[in-house]
Amino acid sequence: MLTLAGRLGAQLGRTLGCLGINTADSQEIPVNRIKNQTGVIYGSAIALKLASRLHQSPLDLATSIGLKFQTLNAELGKFPPDVTIQVLPSGMLQFEFTDLGIAAWLEQMIRYPWVSTPIQDRQILPDLFGIQYSHARCCSLLRLGDRDQLITLEASNLISTLPLKISPHSPPIPWLNPQEKLQFTQSYEYQLLTESVNLVDILFCSASHQKWLKIADQFSQSFQQFYRYCQIWGEVKQGKTELAQARLGLVFITQFLLKILLEEKLGIMAPLDL
Repeated sequence: MLTLAGRLGAQLGRTLGCLGINTADSQEIPVNRIKNQTGVIYGSAIALKLASRLHQSPLDLATSIGLKFQTLNAELGKFPPDVTIQVLPSGMLQFEFTDLGIAAWLEQMIRYPWVSTPIQDRQILPDLFGIQYSHARCCSLLRLGDRDQLITLEASNLISTLPLKISPHSPPIPWLNPQEKLQFTQSYEYQLLTESVNLVDILFCSASHQKWLKIADQFSQSFQQFYRYCQIWGEVKQGKTELAQARLGLVFITQFLLKILLEEKLGIMAPLDL
């Protein structure tokens, strides 16, 4: 499952099942992202929602859910855990993905079997130029990364289809440093990361109507700030190769998401170059 919100909803559904609490499906379990500058944090009011029906206080029910959630994670061999859970006095459950959990999600994203489509005839619209430019810039960076052997792209994707994909034979992106913390050092990296998480939730987990142009423009601007302030080549490539590779990993994910926004939500081509 690509969406972290959906993954938490499914895990909460299994947790409730183990506690003998019936829910029709995980879609009925409220899981919402909490905005944070550098972390990936979600909240759930499921205990508040179920407390009166189960004749328990929200805090007691949330505590039971939290303990069982942690137990199930441990039984699945997730140690260190990919997500930590905190029970708030209100009965709200708060989940924070660890760096290990975020790295696993990032790697899943770049290895996901995204559907390839033929590169379309050039069609540039002034109102969407900034978003199309960001997509083309992503493609350019990825091809440069392939040329400089920082990453390895699928050869068949280089000139005929999009999105550009990492080779299945390529080693994992080094998202983590030796201390098992994310490689990223700049706020712009974390901004692009957290917006990517939120965008995946919206694209694949939300049924509500969205203002896609506004969403795409904001995401494009976040990428442009990342591109402006987070160097990949030069001294970073020479002295911090793994950081350069992790930044290219973020570019991969940005490219995938911009392609979906442009082609599926805005109905315009995602250009390979400009």
